[in-house]
Amino acid sequence: MLLKGRTFLFFFIMLLFAVQSRAQDRIEGGLFLGASYYNGDLNPSRPFYMAQPAVGGLVRVVLNERLAFKGTLTAVEIQGEYPQNDIQYPAASGNSSSHYGFQRTMADISTQLEINFFDYDQPFRRKETRFTPFLSGGLAYTAYRRYQSDDAGGSENPHFILSLPFGIGVKYKPADWLHVGLEWTFRKTFVDDLDYLGPGEIDPADPYGFQMPSDWHNNDWYSFAGIFFTVDLFHRKVPCNAGF
Repeated sequence: MLLKGRTFLFFFIMLLFAVQSRAQDRIEGGLFLGASYYNGDLNPSRPFYMAQPAVGGLVRVVLNERLAFKGTLTAVEIQGEYPQNDIQYPAASGNSSSHYGFQRTMADISTQLEINFFDYDQPFRRKETRFTPFLSGGLAYTAYRRYQSDDAGGSENPHFILSLPFGIGVKYKPADWLHVGLEWTFRKTFVDDLDYLGPGEIDPADPYGFQMPSDWHNNDWYSFAGIFFTVDLFHRKVPCNAGF
C-alpha cells in the first residue's frame, strides 16, 4: 500500500509540473471550506445527513478558457448511525432495537480536469467572462484508518484506497486576482468498510442486518460541498492582439 501511495503521489506531482510547463502564467492557489457526508449501508441515499466539516487546499492550472487541471488536498470527516431517528423502519426480525454509530476522519488527495460550460476569464473579454458553471472529474487517493481483527481483539492501521471523484460547481471572478465559487463533489470508493469501526451488536458490512438492502452495498461513497477561494499566483502573459 505504501508503494501505491508513493506511485500516486509521484504521478500527481509530475502531472502538475507537466501542465505548469505549458501554463506558467495561469496558476491559482486557494482554500476550500465546506461540509462532508457519507452514503453507504447506514445512509443509503440522504445527502448531507449528519454532515461534518471539510477543509482543504487546491491548486488550479489553467490551460485555456474552457479547461483547467486541479489538484486538491482535503481533510474530511464522515459520520453515520443506525437507526436514523427520523426514519420509520419496517417491522422485521434482526437488530431493529440495536444502535450502531461511527465517526471517521480521512485525508483526500486528487487530480481532476475541470471543464467550463462558458469561456472563463478570457483576457480580451474579462467583463463578459467572469462567470461559468463547470464539471470536474479525475482520480483521488484516500487515506483512513481501517479496522482489522487480530488475536488481541482488533486494531486500526493506516490504509489507502483509490476513489473516483466527480463534481459540479460554479465560479466567479470578482476582481483581477480573485476567484470564488461553489462546488459539490462526490467520491465513489470500492470498499465497504468506511462505516466499520469494529464488531458490535450490528454488523455494518451486512446491509440486511440494517433491514435496508440497497444498491450502495460494497460501494461506500463520501461527498463534500462548499465554497472555495483562489488567487492568481502567476500573472497572465497576454500577447498583443494582431492588428492593434
